[in-house]
Amino acid sequence: MMEKAKISKKRTAIVAAVLCLALAAGLGTYAWLTAQSSLTNTFTVGSINNPDHKPNPTDPTKPDPDGAKPAGNLTETKWKADNAKLTPGATIEKNPNVGIGAKSEDSYVFVYVKNALVNDKTDPSTPYFTLNNGWSAVAGETTTNGTDGHYTGGLFMYTFGTDTTTPALLKASATEDVYTGELFSNVVVPGTLESGMINASNGKADMIVSCYIFGGNQADGETDAAANALVQAKLWAAKQAA
Repeated sequence: MMEKAKISKKRTAIVAAVLCLALAAGLGTYAWLTAQSSLTNTFTVGSINNPDHKPNPTDPTKPDPDGAKPAGNLTETKWKADNAKLTPGATIEKNPNVGIGAKSEDSYVFVYVKNALVNDKTDPSTPYFTLNNGWSAVAGETTTNGTDGHYTGGLFMYTFGTDTTTPALLKASATEDVYTGELFSNVVVPGTLESGMINASNGKADMIVSCYIFGGNQADGETDAAANALVQAKLWAAKQAA
């Protein structure tokens, strides 16, 4: 009986060993049956580029092929410091214009004018400007000298082709610079301006013009991209006013 038990145990051990080998062989086979796959998607990043040429004097929405390269997106072609004396009754040429370079994103454009020429921007004697076509005042964000349309500062938006309450996209070009056209063309000095009203330091007074360009298609929780652009522009303008 003992001999039979030993033989049985040997058979069991042999069978177990065979099963282990078979299992190991099976695992090795499955380890080689593999498959892999991947996809790489390269995203491009939008940009807002500086223009290569200043605006055309005869059509300020187009670049001047012979024009010099502006320092940034905001440029003026008529400003001359020598002709900028705040003389009562004077009209001083000043024509801020915003451009984006070729291959830029379509963009919403805003301009903030910080008028530090006088302390009281609502006084009828405060130097002012009037808006050109394609531009509108942002409601509640501008000041006048008491006459409708005689703006003395604040936030303005490019609205060409839309109503006056909605910012418009400045459509970029793949081949050339594009400009909004001039926000205004002159600063008018009322004849009633008195020297004591001017906020001057060393005989100089400032009007600071800044632009804010917001790439299109960025709704970010607002009803649409234009609404979001306006929200962001107001936040930006508050910092300029400080």
